[in-house]
Amino acid sequence: MKKSYARHIYNRGLTVLWKGDPAGPGSLCRSIALVTDAFNSTVAQCQVYELQGVSKGIANGKFTGTEDEPALLFDREYTTLEEAAKQLRDLTSKAEQEGFRQMTLWDQIEFEEKARRTLEK
Repeated sequence: MKKSYARHIYNRGLTVLWKGDPAGPGSLCRSIALVTDAFNSTVAQCQVYELQGVSKGIANGKFTGTEDEPALLFDREYTTLEEAAKQLRDLTSKAEQEGFRQMTLWDQIEFEEKARRTLEK
């Protein structure tokens, strides 16, 4: 399995989407990132990569991560921010068509409440 990593240091975009309840084990998570080698330039080396993992849920008030190393679904270099941003939008749209969705503020509040309840047990 190919290990994934960001090859550039500047994060210019990150989208995290879930299929299922992030607080529950077995939910799928996709992270789509756009990183570049230039802090404030539209003409730079850009990397777009997409990872997918399976949630282990929450325990002791905290998110416990993924079951295994996340799977690398996409990894490509671009020479302009415009091309990379379009790819990030396309991957996000495709994930949403597959049933993934971004967490809302309300989803985050519910997640934190579920995490607090694991401390009470």
